[in-house]
Amino acid sequence: MKSSKTKPVFIISDAGPDSHESNKLVQSYGIIPVIAARSNSVGDIVKTDEGDCFRGEYIPREYHRILGRIYDLRTIIERKNSNEVVGYNRSEMPTRGISWAKFFVTISNITALFTGLTAYKVGRYDLIRAPGAFRKLSV
Repeated sequence: MKSSKTKPVFIISDAGPDSHESNKLVQSYGIIPVIAARSNSVGDIVKTDEGDCFRGEYIPREYHRILGRIYDLRTIIERKNSNEVVGYNRSEMPTRGISWAKFFVTISNITALFTGLTAYKVGRYDLIRAPGAFRKLSV
């Protein structure tokens, strides 16, 4: 059965993009900004049991008690990105902006798919998630 309750959409980030402007922009798209704040930030700061801080005025009160669990999802997402950093040496975007971010993520995902496809084609299924496995491969 389909739930009649609307599910919230979150953006989860470390303190890098934290500012009132960033939080307001994310909110304008109907997304809840779970962006870590610095402990000395000005405003309504909510602190979790783990010591992480967030700007409470941008997060609905009903999520304040589970902010720690929501923020912990960030590490799961970042594990996917560690392949790009360690395996493909893709740690920085060439410039800023949404179009460059989309381009960067697209190229990283294509590279990861090529790694999996190559492992499948050569019959080495154990190397599907091994980004450094085919560095010396020549065709």
